Order: sequence, then structure tokens, then C-alpha cells
Amino acid sequence: MAAEGKFFGASKFDPRLISTQIVVMQAAFWFCFAGVYSIANWIIGAPQSLSQMFVGKGYTWATTPGLALACSLWATTFAMVAALRIVVERAKKCLDFVATYHIFHLVATCFVSGFPSELHWWVIHAAALIVAVVVGEYVCMLGETKAIKMGSKVSKAPAKRARRPLQQV
Repeated sequence: MAAEGKFFGASKFDPRLISTQIVVMQAAFWFCFAGVYSIANWIIGAPQSLSQMFVGKGYTWATTPGLALACSLWATTFAMVAALRIVVERAKKCLDFVATYHIFHLVATCFVSGFPSELHWWVIHAAALIVAVVVGEYVCMLGETKAIKMGSKVSKAPAKRARRPLQQV
């Protein structure tokens, strides 16, 4: 019997695939975050500014724009769970990919506004990271544990009779 499961066997190290997955996850993160944050700004009547996503002092629950930014990041977390399921597919890789796009976001924030020293920034991002990892692993695990279809080597066609050599009389 041959196993036909998607995750059957050990996975090979493929740097091109991993690099592509990182780029796709990072693009999905910033695209979703920017979209959700733009909608949140429109709802609260704040001016549209994507640069606020990279300002450490902007992340706070003490102001309405800061709360909108935090809630946008948390909403993006659930979009990223769906992206993890589609792009990464493996539960054991969720922590790596979620940490990667959050680290890239930290680096971008450092370039734009310096190292974030505000506790709010760290708490908001840590909560988003933890939720994305836990829920992402759960969703990916559901995909991994689907039943593996087992193929059969037995042919559905009727068996052929073996030919016997002609006997000479």
C-alpha cells in the first residue's frame, strides 16, 4: 500500500522555498496590517498615515488612534493565521515564521523611529505574536492530521488468465 498523505515522510531543507515563504508572509503581514489600519483610521476619523505603523509611541491603549493601531495589529493576527495555514502549512514552523515577520517589523520600526522603548509597544506585539503562534499551530495541526488516503495496488480490472504453452500431440 502506498501512502498518499501530503505530509508523509521527512521534509527536505529547501532554502528557496523558505525564502519565498518568508517574503510572502512579510508581504501579507504588512498588506493586511496596512489595510486593517486604514479602515480603522477611516472609522475613527483619523488622518490616513501608514507611517504610524512604524512609530513605537503610536502603540498605546491610552488614545483612540493608539487603540485603533493596537486593535488593527490584533485583527491582522487572525488574517496571518489563515496565511500560515496556506503558506507554511506545518505546525512546527509557525513559531519561526511568526517570529520572523515580527522581527522584520521591529527592524523597520527601528529604522523609522528608533528602538521602541515603550512598554505598550512590547505588550501589544507580544500578545499578537503569541496568539498568532498558538492559533496558527492549532489550525495547521488540523490540516496535518487529516486522514491519509491509502492507495491500493490491486487493480480493479479482471485478472488475466496465464497462458499455457501449446501442447504438441
